[in-house]
Amino acid sequence: MTPRFCNYYVTLRCDDSCEFCSIWRGTEYQDIKEAEASEIQHKFKELKIRGVKTLNITGGEPLLREDLPEILKAAKKFNFKIELTTNGIIYAEKARLMGGLVDSLYFSLDYPVASEHDRSRGVDCFNLVISSIKLAKEMGENPIINFTLTRDSVRFLPEMVDLSEKLGVFLQLTPVYDFYSTQGFERATIDHIKYYARRKNVIVNLAALEFVKSGGNRVIFPRCQAVESTVTLLPDGSRVSPCFFNPGGRQGREPVCSSCMRWPYMLPSFTKGIDKYYWLNLYSEAIRRHKRA
Repeated sequence: MTPRFCNYYVTLRCDDSCEFCSIWRGTEYQDIKEAEASEIQHKFKELKIRGVKTLNITGGEPLLREDLPEILKAAKKFNFKIELTTNGIIYAEKARLMGGLVDSLYFSLDYPVASEHDRSRGVDCFNLVISSIKLAKEMGENPIINFTLTRDSVRFLPEMVDLSEKLGVFLQLTPVYDFYSTQGFERATIDHIKYYARRKNVIVNLAALEFVKSGGNRVIFPRCQAVESTVTLLPDGSRVSPCFFNPGGRQGREPVCSSCMRWPYMLPSFTKGIDKYYWLNLYSEAIRRHKRA
C-alpha cells in the first residue's frame, strides 16, 4: 500500500524540556548526525516516487536546524504539503527565512497562562510563543496553536479556546500520547473536549478521541498501520520502520505498542482499513476543511 505521510525528524536537539516528551531525555539520540540539506533532496525525490503527499517536519525543535529554510525550499520543489511544529522560542529569528514555505505552522502551547506553560516546558517561553504566533499571523502565515491535552492541562481548555480566539488563530486539540501512562481520559472529560470542539476555531480528530476512549492500540489486534501509511526519516536521512518509537519491531505488536496513541502514526493509520476510526477520521477532516474554508 502507498504511504501518504512522512514524519521527518530533522533534528533531535531541543531547547525545551517538556514534561510529557521523552526525546530530549534520550541519550541514544545524541550520536545521530544531521544530513546536509543537499543530501535530503535525494530523499525527497524518493518520497515523491513512493507516493508521499504530506511531509511532517518534526523533532526535537526543527528551527534549531540552521539549514531548515533550504530543506523546506527543497521540499517545496516536490509539491509536498508541509506541516511543521515548533515551540516558537526562536521563530522570530527564522520567520523571514521561512516565509511562505510551510502550509500549516503549529505552535506548541501547553497552557494559556505563562506560569503553567513555562513550568511544563522547563524554560520561560510563554511570551515568546505568543509573540511568535502574532508575528506569523502578521506575515500571512497559517499559525495554529497545538494544545497537548493532559489530565492537568485539559482543565484550562475554556481559557485556551478564549486565548486562541483573541489571537485569531485555530486551536488544535491533541491528546497527549506518551506521558508516563497517564494519557487516558475519563468519558466525561472526552465529552468536555467534544463540547468545546464545536467552536468554529477549534479542531479535534474524533477518531483520536474514540481511540483514547478505547484504550489505544491493542497488540493482539493492532490498529497501527504505520508501515502502510507512513515513512519515517531520521536526522541523518536514514529510514526506520515501522516507526520512530519501534524501530525494527513488529508493527503494532511490541510492548511499546501496547496502548499506543502516538498520533503522528495512528492518525495516518486511520486512513487505512475500513472501520469506525476510518469514518471518524474522514468526518473530522471534512469538518476541519469546512472550518478553515
